[in-house]
Amino acid sequence: MMFRADGRVFHRPLAISVAGLIFAGVGLAVTALILAVAHRDTGQALAYIPVAVGLTAVAVMMLRGTRWAIQVVIVGLAGQLAAIAGIMWELSHGIDARKASQLRQLGFDPTAGVVINLIYSSIGFALFCWFATRWLVARRRAPDTGHNGKAKRGKMIRHG
Repeated sequence: MMFRADGRVFHRPLAISVAGLIFAGVGLAVTALILAVAHRDTGQALAYIPVAVGLTAVAVMMLRGTRWAIQVVIVGLAGQLAAIAGIMWELSHGIDARKASQLRQLGFDPTAGVVINLIYSSIGFALFCWFATRWLVARRRAPDTGHNGKAKRGKMIRHG
C-alpha cells in the first residue's frame, strides 16, 4: 500500500522522520505546559495537555501504518507552506500583541518563539516535499491500470 509506513512511498525512514518532528512538537507543548504551570497560568497550561496527547496519538498511529493518520499528517505537512508564509509575514510586519504577551508570560522572547515555529514549519514542509517527490516518482514508474487494477496491454491510454 502506498500510505502504509512500510509502503513504497511513505516508507519507514520518512515515517520515522515525520514521527521525530511530531515528537518535537510534543516536546514543545510539554515545555510550554511546564512553563505555564511554573508561571501559575493554569488556563494556558490546560491548553497544552490535549495538544501533547493528540500529537503523541497521531505519531503512534502513523508509525503503526494507520492509513487515515498518515493522510492527515501528509495534509498537515503540506499546510506548513501556508504556515511559513504567515510566519514570514508576521516576522516582517510585527508579532501580534496577544501572541507576544502569551510568549512573554511563558518566559520566551516573542521573536525567538516565532522563529522556532518557522524552523518547525520549514522542516515539516521539507518532509512533505520528500513524500511528494517519492509519490511522483512512484506514480511515473507505475504501469497504467484499468478499472480492475490490472495493467493494460498494448497502447498506453491515459484517461482524464
